[in-house]
Amino acid sequence: QATGAPAALSQLSLRVHHVEIHTKRLGRLLDRLCAGLNFRPTLVHPGGAGHGALVTKGRARFLLRPLLGPQTDSVVDVAFETPRLDQFVADRRRAEVAVEAACGAVPALRFQSPASGGLWHTVLQQRHQRHQMSRRQFLAACFPDLVPAQRTESADADQEGEDDGGGAFIDHVALACHASESARILAWYESIFQLPRYRVNSTETEGGFTVRYKDSGMNLKAIASNEPPDARDHYTGLKFVFAESLNSGPNQINTFLREHGGSGVQHVAIHLDNFVQQVAVYRQRGIGKVQQIAESGLDLQSVRDNQILVDCEADGGGGDDCPADSRDRYLMQVFTKPLLSEDTFFLELISRVGARGFGAGNISALWRAVEAHMLSRGQL
Repeated sequence: QATGAPAALSQLSLRVHHVEIHTKRLGRLLDRLCAGLNFRPTLVHPGGAGHGALVTKGRARFLLRPLLGPQTDSVVDVAFETPRLDQFVADRRRAEVAVEAACGAVPALRFQSPASGGLWHTVLQQRHQRHQMSRRQFLAACFPDLVPAQRTESADADQEGEDDGGGAFIDHVALACHASESARILAWYESIFQLPRYRVNSTETEGGFTVRYKDSGMNLKAIASNEPPDARDHYTGLKFVFAESLNSGPNQINTFLREHGGSGVQHVAIHLDNFVQQVAVYRQRGIGKVQQIAESGLDLQSVRDNQILVDCEADGGGGDDCPADSRDRYLMQVFTKPLLSEDTFFLELISRVGARGFGAGNISALWRAVEAHMLSRGQL
């Protein structure tokens, strides 16, 4: 395997296909995703969903596997799909990155991230509409050890965004890293995926965007595809965020690194349409987490009632100082409680209205709120 950064690889169209999670409490995670967030089992283990399942919501997919050993619950694979796997393979072989066939009958390759907590990436050949294979059949070919879940009237829908998915797709993936390894990890992802740096905030320096609260803080850097929005005005291109702690003392990044056993995926962000209505349902089910909002042209009472974070975050700018002409471009965010056995991985629910950034004001509010919460519980 190679963890050095290969040079000058062409950027290819990539989308997150699925995120694979191994957990000791698969039943609880399945309940939180399905009963709490309206995911649906698409494929299940012949012995029952508690032994393994692929759950979907629109184009957002999680592959859940039972963890049988002493390892920590974690995201073990963030998988992507591309329409040009042949070009992807050729590029990676020239760069001497080890590849291997994977994902059942579907052509794919697999390589290891330099993240110290153990993370892999699988890249699949995207299903072509002209092929006589439904999306359900394609997924079954990817995971031959799973069988179709009980069909519903909408389960055979073959259009993106159906299955009551609310236009859901995975917007970005965030990794928590040790400060000593973050530069190497960032350089590897920049080079492997050929993604340019993207400013979290208009005031960000080359060193990143810094958030502080009392004696703790973190530094953020992001890389993102420059692909234009799709027909629904969704920015579905690949995006990564990298977070490192500014100090060695206790804080939420260092807590993740300790409990996870190294760097890895801290959270996955899922884009939703009809955001306020969907979050209201999730809030009733005890899924949401933190407060604070900024003004925008929304139904503020509904936003307040559901503790939705709102930020005018257009084109990498944003925060309290965002210009007036960008206030019709904003994003909304809600962060869930931790979903695994350890206090590590969580989900972000996000909706972008003409904005491509990551909610700098919201990030600062979330950091302060979580740090205060952990202090009150004696965790810091």
